[in-house]
Amino acid sequence: MNNQGMGAAATHCGLARGTGVAISGAESGWRCARALAAMLVVVALVSACAMTPNGRGGMLMSVDTAGLFGTEAGKFSLNDGSEATLRRDTSGAYSVKLDRYMRVTPLPNAITARIARVETIGQRTVVVIETQERNCAYKYEVLSISGSDVLQWKLGNCVDRPRVEKSADGQMLTLDFPNYNRLTRNIYTDSRMLTSTIPAPAGTDLQSKPFADQALRAPMPASGEGSSAGGRFVPAPPQADTTLQSRPAPAAARNTRTSRASATPASSPAQRSQRTPAPAPLNFPTEEVAPIRIDLRK
Repeated sequence: MNNQGMGAAATHCGLARGTGVAISGAESGWRCARALAAMLVVVALVSACAMTPNGRGGMLMSVDTAGLFGTEAGKFSLNDGSEATLRRDTSGAYSVKLDRYMRVTPLPNAITARIARVETIGQRTVVVIETQERNCAYKYEVLSISGSDVLQWKLGNCVDRPRVEKSADGQMLTLDFPNYNRLTRNIYTDSRMLTSTIPAPAGTDLQSKPFADQALRAPMPASGEGSSAGGRFVPAPPQADTTLQSRPAPAAARNTRTSRASATPASSPAQRSQRTPAPAPLNFPTEEVAPIRIDLRK
């Protein structure tokens, strides 16, 4: 109950006691109890409301059965300080509710769901929810939330988890899915989702199972097999052959190498940079994925 409701109930009880009409203590207490019960009912009804899409671009206000009788599957915080809840109702359907705005975003066809990643990208909260659908082990709902405005995308290839990385400047989130010998890269930035197919970066094992861990990061390699930096697999440096290094070279070979080195002038760093062209920038065509968008302010 909010402070205003409590104050109204208290005022009502105080007036009942302060009037000139003779009221017994039991009757006064009964009136106070009824006023408090009425306030509790009003608060419960308001908190049990839900705004859901009606399928025609509008909103439908209904009773939030998932909030009253369902099961909470997780919570996450938004940039404005409020919270959102992942719930499962009595029929098994999953949804996300923005508690402050009573805004409910359904997760259609999900038979399981969990919150995998929550990141702040720009001024919006981006949450990646891992779901399972019938005949599809891995499906991902990406929600971009600002106030009551929610953008929603569905991604995934049903067989792999993506590797999710946040850019250093906090303005971009990438979701990489293995696609045979390439990567399907989804890029969220500036309230848009772009997709492209790119060559796999060096050191990325597309056949690794799982491709990402539960936090949607590259799994840590075994000792001696490399390391993980920024969510990317970095291969270990090649091991030198100690047997060849320990074997002394013949004298004739040493003299030949010495004469060749003295005959060949050393090139300066400027000359080496002129001979080696800089790598061309990797530009790949992208396609924008249209979101589902619903805003309570409309």
